[in-house]
Amino acid sequence: MRIPYLKIKQRGEVFFSSKFKASTLLDHIDFHFREPYEDFQSQHVQVKNEKYIDSIRKKGIELASNEEGIQRRLQYARIKSIAEFISESESNFLPNSVLLSADVSNLEDFQDKYLDYENQDFGEIELPDDFKFSIIDGQHRLAGLSLVERSFLEDFEIPAIILLNVSKPTAAKLFADINGKQKAVNKSLIYDLYSEIDNDEFRDIKVYHTICENLYTNPESPLFKQIKMLGIGSGAISQAFFIDYAKDAVKKSKLKNATTQEIYNELFLYFKAYQRVFPEDWPVLENTKDNQRMEEHADEVLKKRKSQLVKTNGFGAILRAFPLIERNTDGTFKSYLEQIKHLKGKINWVPDGTTGTGKAFQNKIFGEIEEIITEHNNGYKT
Repeated sequence: MRIPYLKIKQRGEVFFSSKFKASTLLDHIDFHFREPYEDFQSQHVQVKNEKYIDSIRKKGIELASNEEGIQRRLQYARIKSIAEFISESESNFLPNSVLLSADVSNLEDFQDKYLDYENQDFGEIELPDDFKFSIIDGQHRLAGLSLVERSFLEDFEIPAIILLNVSKPTAAKLFADINGKQKAVNKSLIYDLYSEIDNDEFRDIKVYHTICENLYTNPESPLFKQIKMLGIGSGAISQAFFIDYAKDAVKKSKLKNATTQEIYNELFLYFKAYQRVFPEDWPVLENTKDNQRMEEHADEVLKKRKSQLVKTNGFGAILRAFPLIERNTDGTFKSYLEQIKHLKGKINWVPDGTTGTGKAFQNKIFGEIEEIITEHNNGYKT
């Protein structure tokens, strides 16, 4: 496969502008979406994922999940609208480039050829006929084109930017930079991708992503399987919500200069204390390995009783209260339990309809916690 190129340099980086017949490019890409947490999801969610993949495949698009991937899920409505846009009029076109990654690290003698490509402003790159590109940006456009009549694609050219041997952290940063400020991309996915980027700018996000991921994957954690790591699926809160609130709470506590492990340990104990004091309002049961019983309990707490303790409103309140409570402990489970047990019987985690929903309910719960804990600690208040 010979690909025409125009070399482009930006800030010491070299990449290549090129073009493909749409029919050719579609034969040399795979569609996937990021899913590194499949093993921790309930059977119900796994079945739901399989049905989603099957529904996309039935539309003629071969799709798979990929724990190493960076892409969001394909939205069929968006794909269909792109296909219809291209098919309905000869005046419609897609002038913007797709961004492709080419892993050539295992191709023999390519390094010598690459030096030629890098030294020439234009020419042709040679790749094996069965070579596959990874899509960094433009997956929906290409999926939409895959639904268009094949004969049309033979004369339809796609502009492309090709990055050779780009690392996964660089690919993740490119995707996040391009899509992070667009409402359509879930913030939890963006935070998950930031964890792949080795850059001081994202240090805080990486720290709290690590904490969040461990709380989600640790079977002993009070939040085991209860965080929507990519912003979708089962769970009570999203990764983005957890990171935003936990980061702000820790910054106001004695732990603001602590290590990742120290922060994780104390948040773990803090949440564990709430779980012990309010077992009927916490979705994860203690001291059980019975997955079915745990799922039934979570369903009872979150869907039937509609407790807000580990949902956005209640969880936001207890994270806001963390600095107040943490400053009155010695960092042990016993000291956290001593503080939080004074809330038992005084906090109603189920909205009664008199205080509204959303932030109003969160403010109400936070105010109640603050008043009770302050009174218990002889008037201490942040």
